[in-house]
Amino acid sequence: MTDKGPVKIIRAHKKYAPMLAEAGKIAQPSVKPWMGSELVPTTLRNAEHTLDAIEHQRRIGYGIVYLLIWDDQCLGMGLLNYIHPVHLNASLGLWLTPDSRGKGLGITLCKRLIEVAEETLRLHRLEYFTLPDNQPSIKLARALGAQKEGVCKRRILNQDALLFSLVLPAANSQQ
Repeated sequence: MTDKGPVKIIRAHKKYAPMLAEAGKIAQPSVKPWMGSELVPTTLRNAEHTLDAIEHQRRIGYGIVYLLIWDDQCLGMGLLNYIHPVHLNASLGLWLTPDSRGKGLGITLCKRLIEVAEETLRLHRLEYFTLPDNQPSIKLARALGAQKEGVCKRRILNQDALLFSLVLPAANSQQ
């Protein structure tokens, strides 16, 4: 929910390419250094390519992506990727447009991804990486109940990253 009405969390699809490209243009200066250009497309062509790649990754079990939509605008993207079929773990990530940050939308998006990870994919563990100085992202990880495990040197795009983990409740009940 935003102050202007409800948001939708929708599985990524090529029909959303125009709004994803617009959101990417807005978010790119603050997001691209961390997420890379593939996940933050800024042109319609790149957005279509990204969404095609995302759909292929979903079909082969590598990852799944959801978009945060409000009033025909994309406000961000959330993803589960690097899904390991044996160990049943994955990485959790997201980006939001600057105006969408600090309103609880990141938590809402991540909770939906955690639900998919637990109920649909039956995963045991999610890992969440963030830059050590990204206080809003660290706050998000803690709000989700993730535990800080440490620093991974040169982990993402040659930068150090904090590693947070979330052990999913279904995993605990299966042991």
